[in-house]
Amino acid sequence: MDLSKQPWGKLDRSHPDKATAPRLSLVAHCIDVAAVARVLLELPTWRRRLETLAGREFSPLDLERLTVLAFLHDTGKAGAGFYVKALPDDVQQAWRAQTNADKTQHGHTRVVAPLLGFGDEYQAHRDALGIEHIRRWGGSSDVEQEATMDLWLAAVSHHGEPISAESLSLQAATRHATWTVPIAGYEPVFGLQLLGDTARQLWPAAFASDAQGWGEPSQPLIHAFAGLVSLADWIGSNTDLGFFPYDLAAQDSSRWCAALKRATQALRAMRIDLEVAREDLLRRAPGFATVFGFEPSQAQQAAAAAPIQSPLILEAETGSGKTEAALWRFKTLFEAGEVDALCFLLPTRVAASGIFARMENFIHRLFPDEGLRPNTVLAVPGYLHANGEDGKQLPQFKVQWPDIEDNRPLYWAAEHSKRYFAGAAVAATIDQFLLSTLQTKHAHLRASVLLRSLVVVDEVHASDPYMRALLKKALQRHLAAGGHAMLLSATLTQDMRTELLAAAPQPKRTKGSGAVAMASSLPAPETTPYPLLSAPGLSQPCKPGDYRKHIAHTLAPLMRDAQAVAQLAANAAQAGARVLVLRNTVRQARATQLVLETILGADHPALFRCQGVVSMHHGRYAWADRKALDAAVGQQFGKSAATHRAAVVLCATQTVEISVDCDADFMITDLAPMDVLLQRLGRLHRHPARRDHRPPGFEQTRCVVLTPPVPDLSSLLQPGGARGLGLGAMSAYPDVLCLQATLDALQVRPELKIPDDNRRLVEQACGALHLHALMNTLGEPWKAHRITLQGKAGAERGEAHYASIDWQKPWRCAVPGELSTEAKTRLGLDGIQVDLPERQLTALGHEIKQLTMPVWMLPQSASPRTAPPPAQDVRQVEQSLHFSVEGRAFVYDRLGLAAASG
Repeated sequence: MDLSKQPWGKLDRSHPDKATAPRLSLVAHCIDVAAVARVLLELPTWRRRLETLAGREFSPLDLERLTVLAFLHDTGKAGAGFYVKALPDDVQQAWRAQTNADKTQHGHTRVVAPLLGFGDEYQAHRDALGIEHIRRWGGSSDVEQEATMDLWLAAVSHHGEPISAESLSLQAATRHATWTVPIAGYEPVFGLQLLGDTARQLWPAAFASDAQGWGEPSQPLIHAFAGLVSLADWIGSNTDLGFFPYDLAAQDSSRWCAALKRATQALRAMRIDLEVAREDLLRRAPGFATVFGFEPSQAQQAAAAAPIQSPLILEAETGSGKTEAALWRFKTLFEAGEVDALCFLLPTRVAASGIFARMENFIHRLFPDEGLRPNTVLAVPGYLHANGEDGKQLPQFKVQWPDIEDNRPLYWAAEHSKRYFAGAAVAATIDQFLLSTLQTKHAHLRASVLLRSLVVVDEVHASDPYMRALLKKALQRHLAAGGHAMLLSATLTQDMRTELLAAAPQPKRTKGSGAVAMASSLPAPETTPYPLLSAPGLSQPCKPGDYRKHIAHTLAPLMRDAQAVAQLAANAAQAGARVLVLRNTVRQARATQLVLETILGADHPALFRCQGVVSMHHGRYAWADRKALDAAVGQQFGKSAATHRAAVVLCATQTVEISVDCDADFMITDLAPMDVLLQRLGRLHRHPARRDHRPPGFEQTRCVVLTPPVPDLSSLLQPGGARGLGLGAMSAYPDVLCLQATLDALQVRPELKIPDDNRRLVEQACGALHLHALMNTLGEPWKAHRITLQGKAGAERGEAHYASIDWQKPWRCAVPGELSTEAKTRLGLDGIQVDLPERQLTALGHEIKQLTMPVWMLPQSASPRTAPPPAQDVRQVEQSLHFSVEGRAFVYDRLGLAAASG
């Protein structure tokens, strides 16, 4: 077939000659994408989610019409502005000069503006495509017809930026050349006619004159459909995986049957379709002990047996097996056909990496047949890790994976952050989930693909008001579609638990019911059972694990005294203990480390080492070094070292609180909010098997809690009063009232009984009712502090609301203006990736090309940075890397990144 005079859909841009380059006709490419969309629509979980959003079951006619809209996603490629891009450069230049066309007319999304009805001169184009007939699918009213056009525009928006009729109405006049000026004998109306004729030939029922209208498509359906077509386009456009290559002979409507078959094969190979794996799992029916190697706890059994409802919240002590409970919940829902995928979300990259290893092991045990096994993806930008393999980034966005030619589709989802959630078993940071609700490109793709997943949010308490508002919005969207979520925490306050459960779709209230009646039925916060499994309408106490800890703690006013802190750690290490020193800031941790080395001597065997080099653990290490540090912590503090009695002392920050296997004999920790403090104490005597191997003097669980110099924390409210402590304003722990309540609780409880005291401790130190009462007791400065925090929280919630995409809003106004490229998942924690001019060797022995720096470490910029600032004056001094960024000097050495002294 001669394709030279047909509109084209895909072209091999790597070929040296455009005229002879392999290509697919526009009709062929649109059929490929429509086939993928149709197969997705017919997968049980996907279909059920979209039907829930639509508010009704899809009829065969509905599926035909949705397939047509997916087929017409690339209608803009029929325009001359796109067609000319496959012609020689001189022809392109001549046409541009003739038409005075700008760059916008060479695209294929926003150029569809004239086809919506803007301008009588385009009537022939609309008739050729059949757009007026499609408009009437909605019914006779303008509202129904406009919503149907929005559904088509959702498909046109497959490149990630939502396009609406309102956003196009002012631009229609600028698209004139695309549709009315021919090029090299090609008439755009001919391309539209080809698309329209093919659609009418393949799906005649959709165009039948007596077919009933489907009414006004629901707004959530329109939003979800945008994401589905984006995924279908990304898969149907991929010529590298072997399913939709350039060399297929059929380039017209005769391609449809083969395309459906190839789409089915592709989705199975990519593990998006896991029906065969589900059947195999149901046949084998492995038990909990078979997969994990131990019998399930009551909480784990309860999580698996809980009714099919969401969200499900499990509160249990650190180390009690919440991760296994969530994994087994996935198995239960997967067997029931309720979910097709698992997405585990963690607060930090290192935590996501730690959970990924456990999740991958679970998937291997649950699905021993490699040919059926779901693919696993570490969804952290820059990591390129999937299915047990590390990838290597190549030019032109290519990725090299070792020895996977026969299984390349299994790695496709891991190669780009925007399609991470197309993996079947994914470990990610919470940020990736929050991006699905922010006004960023491809948010709809992320959100729609996630609908098939059990979303597990670990350490759900570790969020600020801004992140919590985004999380609630993302959960509301997910649950409204019938999606499933499970939230994990060591302990939640009653107010936070209630807020998270409210993300579930609310039942219609009858007269006389309401929030007051519901609230009155809640028990006093501190008497709520613990551990606890909660869901809307469910509050199920669970039996605590057999292992209990009685932690004797000492309050020491030494937060500003690195010398004294280091001496405490040195004494414990010299007595044979494995010591964990947790400081609130990197600055505090470094200062303690340097003094410790002076006390013990730089060569002392008890100093924590990674790759044989004395080092620490915090967030300002390059990724390659962080991976090695995590492994070193596990080797020296983890379960695998349970009977290893060598003394070691590690100075660290919050990075070891979550998902790093760490069991310390003795802990020294800075004061932090009670929920965070309990998380830290979970690293102390973590593994019961080590009970008989503790060094003399450390058989009982003991810790030192470092506090400010005086027990009254009101001085922290003064400007500069909290400087250097990692507490108060501009820190990770800004709520000084919560810190005061935590300190008060510790003062009256010299021994903490874990987990028996967990609920009472967290409610009294972090619960809204108790904090309000404490504020009234303490007086005016504290009230002003609380009002400031509440005002800041309100502003952050407002910012989250403004930055979010609301699927309940009409498509035409859901995303005001242009999408922001600066949308943030966290406030105040931005990092800037700095590229080094060439690879450098770190003190821990790894080659690095990049470093991520906190924004606050750099000089303030008068205008927003449009690109990462370059590293300059780079030089190696012994084992230290010295460089400058925007005139400020830095050093990266065995202790991580820091501002250079002097």
